[in-house]
Amino acid sequence: MSLDGRTVSLEDYHRAVCGQIEAGFTFGQVEDFIDACWIADEQKAALWFWAWLQQPSEVLRTFADSHLLSLVEAESR
Repeated sequence: MSLDGRTVSLEDYHRAVCGQIEAGFTFGQVEDFIDACWIADEQKAALWFWAWLQQPSEVLRTFADSHLLSLVEAESR
């Protein structure tokens, strides 16, 4: 992707994600941004993982609890 004839790098996207996290964007909003980035899938995965690790522990715990609960419910059907 190019803005004003300049190629947007992974570092540019990383800075943008940092800004979103600092501004209080939800993880879903950050995830949507990463998904729309014009970079390779491996780079998106690395950026996503980095963003995931920046989430507060209570957010990570909520996601983990939710995922575990959905697995338990699916198993009981």
